[in-house]
Amino acid sequence: MKSISTWESERSDMVNAVPNGNGNGNGNGAATHSNITALKELTLRLLREVQAITEVRTLSLEGGVDFYGEVSRFEVDLIKRALLQTAGHQGRAARLLNLKVTTLNSKIKHYNIAMNGFANGYPLVETGDIQTRPHV
Repeated sequence: MKSISTWESERSDMVNAVPNGNGNGNGNGAATHSNITALKELTLRLLREVQAITEVRTLSLEGGVDFYGEVSRFEVDLIKRALLQTAGHQGRAARLLNLKVTTLNSKIKHYNIAMNGFANGYPLVETGDIQTRPHV
């Protein structure tokens, strides 16, 4: 997770990048569009970080923990995040998770993950450019 100073630095970079024009055809249209796109991406990244903070669950080991239940919950969360990131595209989600598509599909079926909620997603990275590590 990024520190506050990192976010402030990125915000400062965004503010400094805004052109001093009124958009009246003086050549700043492309720069303005680029800045708006960058601002949208930064906003979505911030929303993802906030969502991740609210989803953190601390475990108390005093009363014991169902290890396999926790592993399953973590696995489902990773799969759902990858599917949301790729707007439900299983091939891209598998690349994000460094899994084979058949393995991901099997896990989706095993955990009964409904695919209908991922169509809109929030793609923040170009998943087509992801390089995967070789499977062990």
